[in-house]
Amino acid sequence: MGLRIKVVLWVLALYLLGGGASLWLLRAQVEHSYRELESKSALDDFSRVLRSLDDEFLLLDRVLLEWSQWEDFYQHQRLPDAGFVQRNLKPEAVAISGLSWLAVYRMDGTLSVNLASPADAALSLPQSLGPAVQQALSQGYLALKSTPRPCGIVRSGDQLLMLCQRALVGGEGRSNSAAPGFVTVTDRLGDRVVADVAERSGLLLSIRPIDATERLTGEAVAAELPSLTGPGPLRIETESHRLNLRWPLRDINGVPVAVLEASWPREIMERSEELMGRVSWLVLGLASALALGIMLVIDRVVVARLARLGRELDDIKGRHDWGSTVTVSGRDEITRMAEGANHFLGVIASQVQALEQLSQTDPLTELANRRCFTERLDQALRIRQRSGEPVCLLLLDVDFFKAFNDRYGHQQGDFALKALSECLAQVARRPGDLAARLGGEEFALLLEQTDLDGARHCSTEVQAALRARGIPHEACSGGLLTVSMGLAMAQAGDTPDSLYLRADTALYRAKAAGRDRVSE
Repeated sequence: MGLRIKVVLWVLALYLLGGGASLWLLRAQVEHSYRELESKSALDDFSRVLRSLDDEFLLLDRVLLEWSQWEDFYQHQRLPDAGFVQRNLKPEAVAISGLSWLAVYRMDGTLSVNLASPADAALSLPQSLGPAVQQALSQGYLALKSTPRPCGIVRSGDQLLMLCQRALVGGEGRSNSAAPGFVTVTDRLGDRVVADVAERSGLLLSIRPIDATERLTGEAVAAELPSLTGPGPLRIETESHRLNLRWPLRDINGVPVAVLEASWPREIMERSEELMGRVSWLVLGLASALALGIMLVIDRVVVARLARLGRELDDIKGRHDWGSTVTVSGRDEITRMAEGANHFLGVIASQVQALEQLSQTDPLTELANRRCFTERLDQALRIRQRSGEPVCLLLLDVDFFKAFNDRYGHQQGDFALKALSECLAQVARRPGDLAARLGGEEFALLLEQTDLDGARHCSTEVQAALRARGIPHEACSGGLLTVSMGLAMAQAGDTPDSLYLRADTALYRAKAAGRDRVSE
């Protein structure tokens, strides 16, 4: 067996051994990271389900709040009025309010109002709620609890109900101690509510009643998920393509009466498997490429290096990419040739960079010149077409600059232009901002990823910074040097010329309107 084959076999064996170990460690780490991401995403999505379910209680509580603050209702409970009952307290009124049941418990626990909507009369509330729940309601349990919202779940047979209770205080801002009773309302926790919550959360959901002895399957997750339906815990059952999430729904006394079930697709872990499959093939491809590379190096250790050096120099010369370097390495004459070539390329690159800097910089203000501005504006509009990010352009013109030069001299005029350029550079802080001098007293401020509000703020900053310089100018209002500005935001189909024209037109409007202002 020749030396060439031995080297190839040993390098390939070591590479496969190291690559296999690395691939195993990478797979374990990636799988662990994706499992953590999956767990967090599932908890976030289920938390959104619980918040959406709580929103349904919020809607019911808003209806209850109107009933509890109804002054005529309060006065009727204190001094019963038969006419008020005939006019307002009918089953149809409950249905119109979107409720299943409305009741008022007196402070002594007796019922003074007990109305069910016509469609829900068969529920026989409150008798069907169970003794413990009835006792809690008669004592104003929810109305007097110190909770963010006095709502919870109750069960009537196989029907789940959302229930809220508040003290009847009328519209005069009375305290609970002055209430003659507690207003209680319910609405069905049925298919409509489940469908609304499923649509808002994007998960497949169901709610089914359970008895207090049923044990939910799945691993309990230690997570804080505050909900009006009880403290949980959330249980997760893992299947190959989905996670089954189960949450116990407890009544107002903390007794489990139903379970909220959600199916969460395991798309994250599926993407993890796809990723590792691609990585495995990549490792095999790299091993094959390395074996072929070693054979080529052994066969042509000198000729190939010289040929590569020549090709790289030809490529650099053809592309005029003087910042590149040749990549031949080692400790021989070929390496010294490559180092000499890289030295000369570095000298050329630094000189080219200096020339390019001079060609794109205004010598007086050290801002970008018109050439640089034109290139950046074209580039910004192309990026906007792909990303949709807003782009704004501010054109600025020093007010009465000819009069300034005539009055104070060209040396002071240069000083004023430098001061304005410093103000613009101060505002153009982000990498996507560009301050440029277009010629004479005309300047531009290109703002990428900036909407009109942000551009207006930048214009205000420029005006404030220039005003703080306190450059005297008798021809301007206030006796200080000012600028006029035209603002335009890039629109669909804009070219550099059309955007510049809109900003320039806005600048002329600012001048015509009296200068020292921004026009759009």
